[in-house]
Amino acid sequence: MTPSQDAQWRLRVGLLPAGDPQADALRALATRPRDHRIPAVAPVGPDTGRPGPVRDLVVEDGVLAHGPPGDGPARWYALPGFVDAHAHVSSSGDLVGLLTHGVTSYRQMWGEPAHRYAAGVHRARTAVVPRAWVSTAVVDGPTTRVPGGAMVVDDRHSADHVLNEALGFGFDGIKVYDDMEPAWFTAITAAADRVGLPVVGHAPERVPIAEAQAAMWSTEHLYGLVPNIFRLPGDRRWQVLSAALDRVEAEGAARVEGYAGRFVCPTLVTWRALTGERRWTRPSPTALALADAGRTQAWTAAARAAIGLDRAAAAERGALVDRLGDLVRAVADAGARVLVGTDCGNPFVVAGPSFHKELAELSRAGIPFAAVLQAATGAAHAAMRRGPAATTEADLVLYRRLPTTVADLARPDAVLVDGVLLDAGDLDELWSLRLTTAGLNAGVWPRGGLDPVPALPREKERSGAG
Repeated sequence: MTPSQDAQWRLRVGLLPAGDPQADALRALATRPRDHRIPAVAPVGPDTGRPGPVRDLVVEDGVLAHGPPGDGPARWYALPGFVDAHAHVSSSGDLVGLLTHGVTSYRQMWGEPAHRYAAGVHRARTAVVPRAWVSTAVVDGPTTRVPGGAMVVDDRHSADHVLNEALGFGFDGIKVYDDMEPAWFTAITAAADRVGLPVVGHAPERVPIAEAQAAMWSTEHLYGLVPNIFRLPGDRRWQVLSAALDRVEAEGAARVEGYAGRFVCPTLVTWRALTGERRWTRPSPTALALADAGRTQAWTAAARAAIGLDRAAAAERGALVDRLGDLVRAVADAGARVLVGTDCGNPFVVAGPSFHKELAELSRAGIPFAAVLQAATGAAHAAMRRGPAATTEADLVLYRRLPTTVADLARPDAVLVDGVLLDAGDLDELWSLRLTTAGLNAGVWPRGGLDPVPALPREKERSGAG
């Protein structure tokens, strides 16, 4: 194998490299049985949050079978597996983080060969990993602000190349970006529609929002309603967002009515983390240790910015994200199909816990519990274009008590992944491995906690001296 071929191979298996302890643990789980009979399970309707009739849950080779009625009260409550509808998974640690928090599928919104490989691993059952829906790398215009990572479309040949690559490498969708030019946006979306590929991503800044709403399968981060402020200098971002929210709020329902029936993935948890405010996200050394090597610099810079932010500025930025939450509720009220996505991989958005932080953000925004469940499960499976078989696949999240709030969802008591049963002990062990592999004590972040355990204050502060 030549050095070039060797590098390409490592890129393909990058999520599950040989010798990685977390990857080895996920491979070991693949030898477990995929046939089970779990007594007295009440399925929870993802559109209602209410339990259905109690039945025994029967799984045969990873497929749900019709079990007999249960005997007595429910011992388990089952929900469809959660879906992180906007993820940037980059390691075996991310895969472990998702599984241990009940996320059995994800939409990878900047795909690479490693993610197609992971999709093959799931299908081949050589490791237990979440099911991946994988978009292309970003497709953008010649003025792209991510020149190292974008496929630039500026003529017919480059537009054809995007379509050929998406189909040839088996990507599930095409991701467009901020600087896509209107004419080529129209060409790409029309060609993608012709071959049945969804177009997702950032509503391009120069494309009228009504056209983006009509042509795109899902839009991310509320872009189109508000701009991608993170492409602006740091000293301008929040003023621009404030002005944009003023305009949207002044226009009222007319601004959001075009989202009716469309998928929208707001990723409020990432908006919150990027403000630097610390009410709901703690940029702690514990979380920093979980950053992949290629992201440590960005996470460290974000932590320094948060620490240096004065309280008034933090409160002002946090209030803007609260207003974004109000906008999500308005979009939902207009008939949009809201999705739960995290944008994990961005600073202090940790795969797994961040999913439940997003549930909390949506709940604080006033989205009812049943609607949050639907956003995390049924709507997300539809966004992945999963057909009728999805209703029989044994991807489930199980609880001993009926969950009635988003806080009840954060620590599953068991997870079924393609028929492999992971009980609470398995999940705790995997999450501990995630922490110890990063050089952390397993007790610093209990599974189900939205943030790490706060560090103890210094002895001088505890004693009241000074």
